[in-house]
Amino acid sequence: RASIDKVRAIRKTDILARICKTIIIFVGNFSFMKRLVFLFTIMLLSLVATAQTQQGYVKTKGRMDAQGKLVPGQGLKGATVSVQGRSVVLVNKDDGAFSFPVTETQFRLDSVKKKGYQLVDLDACPRTYKYSSNPLYIVMETPDQQLQDQLTAERKIRRNLQKQLQDREDEIEDLKAQQKITDEEYRQALQKLYAEQESNEQLIKDMAKRYSELDYDQLDEFYRQVSYCIENGELVKADSLLKTKGDVTLQVEEQLKKSQAIKEQEEQLNQAKAVQAAEQDELAKRCYSFHETFKAQHLNDTAAYYLELRASLDTTNVNWQHDAGLFFRVYLGNFEKTLFYFQRTLRQTLQQYGEEHPLVCSCYNSIGNLYYVNHDYVNAKKYFDQALSAIKNLVGESHPDLVTCYNNLGSVCSALGDNVKALDYHQMALEMCINLYGENHRHVATAYNNIATVYYRQKDYAKALDYMNKALAIQQSVFGPNHVMIAYSYNNISAVCSKLKAYDQAMEYNMKALDILKGAFGEKHPDVALAYFNIATDYANRNDYQKSLEYYRKALSIRQSLFGENHADVALCYDRMGTIHDLLGEYDQSLDCYQKEVNIKKQLLGENHPDVALLYYDMGDVCIEKGDYPAALENYNTTLSMRIGSYGDEHPKVAGPCYDIGLTYMRMKDYDKAMEYLNKALSIQEKAYGAEDERTMETKKTISEIQAKMKEEK
Repeated sequence: RASIDKVRAIRKTDILARICKTIIIFVGNFSFMKRLVFLFTIMLLSLVATAQTQQGYVKTKGRMDAQGKLVPGQGLKGATVSVQGRSVVLVNKDDGAFSFPVTETQFRLDSVKKKGYQLVDLDACPRTYKYSSNPLYIVMETPDQQLQDQLTAERKIRRNLQKQLQDREDEIEDLKAQQKITDEEYRQALQKLYAEQESNEQLIKDMAKRYSELDYDQLDEFYRQVSYCIENGELVKADSLLKTKGDVTLQVEEQLKKSQAIKEQEEQLNQAKAVQAAEQDELAKRCYSFHETFKAQHLNDTAAYYLELRASLDTTNVNWQHDAGLFFRVYLGNFEKTLFYFQRTLRQTLQQYGEEHPLVCSCYNSIGNLYYVNHDYVNAKKYFDQALSAIKNLVGESHPDLVTCYNNLGSVCSALGDNVKALDYHQMALEMCINLYGENHRHVATAYNNIATVYYRQKDYAKALDYMNKALAIQQSVFGPNHVMIAYSYNNISAVCSKLKAYDQAMEYNMKALDILKGAFGEKHPDVALAYFNIATDYANRNDYQKSLEYYRKALSIRQSLFGENHADVALCYDRMGTIHDLLGEYDQSLDCYQKEVNIKKQLLGENHPDVALLYYDMGDVCIEKGDYPAALENYNTTLSMRIGSYGDEHPKVAGPCYDIGLTYMRMKDYDKAMEYLNKALSIQEKAYGAEDERTMETKKTISEIQAKMKEEK
């Protein structure tokens, strides 16, 4: 029966592996939070009565050339800047300068357009800004140049990480060769090294995004050189540059002492605060650059240390607190530390701005998101409800912050099984997106995909497909035919085709996705591995098991090269290959794959995890098919022992292995043992499911058959 379940599992393409590629549920995330924090750091207590002039520039990015020299960005004459409530401003000057009068403390940019160009920060408009005497810089690039910058940054970072991995492997090999470490220490060092590579993909995406959007014009010369060194993998040089300003740890400690002295010497407060603020800003910059240096080396504990060091400089700085929390969440998976910093961010935001403020909404969304990804949906919904309450009285009927709240609530309602309410929220988000951006916008495509997800969970695959096709049409119009977002939409659609048993169509979409992803990322990329994995599943659905194995092996090879052996995605490849070998009657190969999966999952999940117990169950089934009953008994008994340890000896999950152990003894004609285990299974099933349940009735039938055989033998 477990083997049958395995075959069914192959025909259920993992929704998280496909649909989550394009569905962006939580708009209220780090980048949104960080930008809002920057915009609302200082709130004026009164409105400015007289008009002031806001200066600005529309320009391309400043870059660094191969020699580390600044190549300034160029002004974009002919751009149009649309300010809410004012006429469109046309940029006439060659340096891209523009200006407009401001009578309020805040203003909103609805759009910035220039033919053949796009905003580097795609979320820059519409956005509310605070008036400043400093110029407002709006950076634009051609779509091809921006994509090239992203890919170039990603390529550099990948090469640097690969070199670091090779160097660290060589160091470990040298220590072993010199007999400075034991064989066990050598294995542990390598396992730890490869385990550290698991979050590289998030690191690569974060850093590639940062450096593809970075405008070097807006950095002073020192941090321009530091950022250039980090981007190009010259981490030792970056470290040396940062250290030229002294020991940042000691200086932070000295800074904290100065803070205490300021409190004790009230008469010198104003002057001391001015000095302290300048030094604090400098130290904060250096802490963050140290953080980035160690982050680029994948030394996440040390990188987190420098973020915490910066956060300690000013516990009222909501941006610094949120940065620390986010790093603990994304790179270290530390729920407690993340929650600590997110809640501190929320407390400070409430103290500084009050309950009804956009930043408070962002804080509630961040904490709700944290609970959501940890499957605590009740607490997640509580914070999402608070976010909606905090924002709905501040904005109009159609606003990006409300879109965020409705998307979040739709997602958590769906996770709680309330798909009707989930659809209501996602429909409201869709209507707002259309009102804000028009029908043909990437956020509208996201809204369509969110709705498609709910219909998918309801098993209304026709409607899910309809909304996915709407999302695809918009993405093709916005991004063109060969953008990676198109590939992710193809994956979504193929998942629905599989559910509809349209396996040829599913294969066609997955092949298209593979071509796009290989063109964008090359062969060795997690998304390319996923495309191979999906195609392998399509071949399995069509009963072409040899082709299925071929593509699973391609996915496995890429994942091993990227993540090492001890990774969940590698384990999943072994799982599927084990099933295919079983279907082909290649039982030894099947058992070998399952054993490799067991070894990985023990490392990742622990010796007694339920998933490990299930794998022993699967291996027992394969041994039955192979005719090796003693080996089957050994595996079933391992499962039984683990489940009793996890659930107790009267839990329904204990009945399954008891039943199969009984059947195995029956095949071996050891009827006394068979009756012992079958009666135990029957006792549990009657208590859990009742006497008339089909599982209970099946066990009774098997017991009757054994009793008949025992009578015949007597």
